[in-house]
Amino acid sequence: MISTSKIRLALFVFLVATLVLGFYLLIVPDNPVIRLFRGEISDTDANIIIGPYPTEIDFSRLKSAKVGTVISLLDPALPYEKILLDQEKTLASKHAMKFMNFPMTSVLGYKVGQDYESNANAAAKAVASTEGKTYIHCYLGIHRAKTVKDLIEAQHQAVGNYLLKEGERAPLARMQDQAEQLYNQRNYQEAKRILSHMPSQNFAAMMLNAWASYRLRNISEARKLFSTATTIGATSEVDVGLAFCDLYENKLDEASKRFLAVIAKEPENESALSGAGLALYRQGDFAESAKLLQRALALNDKDKDASEALKHIQNTQLVKN
Repeated sequence: MISTSKIRLALFVFLVATLVLGFYLLIVPDNPVIRLFRGEISDTDANIIIGPYPTEIDFSRLKSAKVGTVISLLDPALPYEKILLDQEKTLASKHAMKFMNFPMTSVLGYKVGQDYESNANAAAKAVASTEGKTYIHCYLGIHRAKTVKDLIEAQHQAVGNYLLKEGERAPLARMQDQAEQLYNQRNYQEAKRILSHMPSQNFAAMMLNAWASYRLRNISEARKLFSTATTIGATSEVDVGLAFCDLYENKLDEASKRFLAVIAKEPENESALSGAGLALYRQGDFAESAKLLQRALALNDKDKDASEALKHIQNTQLVKN
């Protein structure tokens, strides 16, 4: 009969071996087990690319795609991610890429830690201010990367959505990229023309179409497109779009409620802060408006509407004093 001590020893050895194997698998993410769960690197022709932790082969691919900056969301507080971060810094230096780290931690998609949202917003802001092509990633390229992707798209920047293992370009992706480029050039009518030829639109294309309508001041169409987008992706960006439609039509109570509801969920949503500040400014609540506008400008000092409204409030206060 096997003694209890031997059984305990065998269980201890098995447990240690399992932990060692598990840790090894985590620090070598391109293994058959982890590969089953890893996301793919998104369209490398896009200006902003998302995906999983990049291996050395991935770095070569990103370098060929002319990526100049890598933004990692790994958290050095996690031992295996600390090891991967050190390796990644070396690879980024080897390929002459700028490297930035905004630690975020999630467990099965649930955010962990007080810095999760602030670092997600900081990462999105860094992407917005970075010239050239950027690759942003977490460990698997799914949860943390998607959080930052949503924030970037809320700032009206396109993120590569077509996941292609071999980098082949889908016709729909090319059309969407072209429409995005035209939108950024303020050629909203032509952007809409390109989008109208797409047989199907993903959430990003639908939102781009809605914002183009808004910029053309076709508010009824913009409102309809924003509302339709909720059927495939009910996000804060939709609420912000609808709130701006309310603001343009001078429905100030509705606009304020929508913007403030977004801010309650995302305190650093620059678009919502700016919109709420403008709505309250029109309602005459200058004190609260100034607070929101200052927070918006701290995130984006190029917001002309917010800047002008804040200056008017400050000038009004000076006159009163």
